[in-house]
Amino acid sequence: TFHTLLCSSHVEVVNPIVLRSRCLQPKLDLASDDHRSSIVSHVDALQGYYGTKIADLTQLHHGVSGSVYAVDARTLFLKNFNYDGEGPAAYFYVGNTRAPGNKGAHRLRDERGRSGVLRKYRNEDITLSLPEGKTLRDVRWFSVWCDDFSVNFGDVVIPNSLDFPRPTKIGQLAGIHDVGSDQIVIVDAQTLLIPNFNYDGEAPDAKFWVGRGAKPSPQGIRIPDENGKETPLRRYDKKTIVLTLPGDLTVFDIGHFGVWCEAFTVDFGHVRIPDQINVPPSLKMLGISPQVNTSKNKRRTPTRAPQGGDKGEEGEGLLGYFGQLFN
Repeated sequence: TFHTLLCSSHVEVVNPIVLRSRCLQPKLDLASDDHRSSIVSHVDALQGYYGTKIADLTQLHHGVSGSVYAVDARTLFLKNFNYDGEGPAAYFYVGNTRAPGNKGAHRLRDERGRSGVLRKYRNEDITLSLPEGKTLRDVRWFSVWCDDFSVNFGDVVIPNSLDFPRPTKIGQLAGIHDVGSDQIVIVDAQTLLIPNFNYDGEAPDAKFWVGRGAKPSPQGIRIPDENGKETPLRRYDKKTIVLTLPGDLTVFDIGHFGVWCEAFTVDFGHVRIPDQINVPPSLKMLGISPQVNTSKNKRRTPTRAPQGGDKGEEGEGLLGYFGQLFN
């Protein structure tokens, strides 16, 4: 159950479903051929969704301002972040004390994975990862803090009731031509994980398929396979794959996912996409790349399933991530 609005003098948490429902007007007309380009280029569902909004930063010193969002359990997104860069020793901090400070708190690396003093920012969009082993449940505030003078330049309070986005399990595929899978995971608004996908490869024109409504129809759109191809599907034998919705299409635009024979308009098996799901925005929706760990020259994706099956900083692949995610 989503909280619709939590307000105090310092906290504003907005229900992301309300924001998304506004974005989805007017209704899309999904069609595999005539309207395909308009579907893929549809941007309304992408604009303005960055996760669950926590609050705007208090504007205390050095021009600090911006909006703070929870992308997932361990990732913050700062929208239109400003800081004049003039503080002598300013850093990003999170902590669980009653008020911001650096004692007993955790300093965050910047959006580039660097640990140095903060530079100047002007209306920039950035992502920050919490330290290893910490989630938003473990912290009470986020702050831009000056170590030298023990001054809070700006902060937000993170409420205990914060309903941050998270990957969501839905149904499993089961149908003809041996189509089947384990429970599908909506990793983020544009990414699907299909564990142990099975298909006999015997149909002439089978495609991954999405559309509005509960069931597939010719008025849908084909989804590229795990290699980015839209050719008829080959045989799959219990293979775990990751699929990315094309262009700007998101799970908020569709009501089902499945395998569809385009030539003969036959449903080989599908699952419903729930109407209300609180999943993270994709990296593309945030308009940025993952953090970079300069010490190891690796992409930092400790809190999100690595894109395309790449391994994250801890060496855990996609399956390792989900193995601990749903414990």
